[in-house]
Amino acid sequence: MNKIKTSLTLILIISSFYCYGQLPQTKTINGLIVTVEDNLLNSPPKGKYAKTADSLDKKLIKNPNDTTSLFYRALIYYVHNQMLAEPYQHTKGTLENLTKAKTQIEHALKAGMTDFRAKQLRAQIYNELCFRFTDDQSWMFTKAQMVSRKNLFENYKIMANRYLDELALQDKSSAYQYTKRKVSYIYKF
Repeated sequence: MNKIKTSLTLILIISSFYCYGQLPQTKTINGLIVTVEDNLLNSPPKGKYAKTADSLDKKLIKNPNDTTSLFYRALIYYVHNQMLAEPYQHTKGTLENLTKAKTQIEHALKAGMTDFRAKQLRAQIYNELCFRFTDDQSWMFTKAQMVSRKNLFENYKIMANRYLDELALQDKSSAYQYTKRKVSYIYKF
C-alpha cells in the first residue's frame, strides 16, 4: 500500500512540472514586452498557447474583469498575430485578432491593472494594428472601405504614438527605443 501511495505521489509531482495551460513567461527587451520563447527573430508556434487561451477564455466568461486573464489573453493574441508571426499585412484574421487584443488590454487597464507590462503591450498592439494597414492598395478595397480603413489607421497611429510617448516618460532607460518605434507612416490610397 505504501508503494502505491509513493508511486502516486511521485506521479503527481512529476506531472505538475508538465502542466498544460501555463501562462507565457514574459521579459522586456529594449522596451518591448516579449514571451520568453520570443527572441525578436521569431515567435512561438501558432498552437503553442492554445490550451492556455481556452482556459483564459473560460476564466473571462466567469469574471470579465480579471485583469491578469485579460492581460495574458491579449498577449497571446498579440504574439500570434504580430509581424514576426504573420508578416503579410492582409493575413486573414490578424487584424480581427489584434483588435480583440486591443479591446482586452484596454479593458484590463480600465479595470485597474497597474502592471507596467500592460502599458507596454497596449502600445505594441496599437503599433501592430498600424502595420496591418501599410500594404493597402486602391485595387484591394472599395472607396468606402479605403476611407474607413484610413480613419482606423489614423486613430491607431495617434493612440500608438501617444502611448509610446507615455512609455518614454515613464521608462527613461528605454525612452530612445520607444521614440524609435513611433508610427510615421502616412496612409496612402
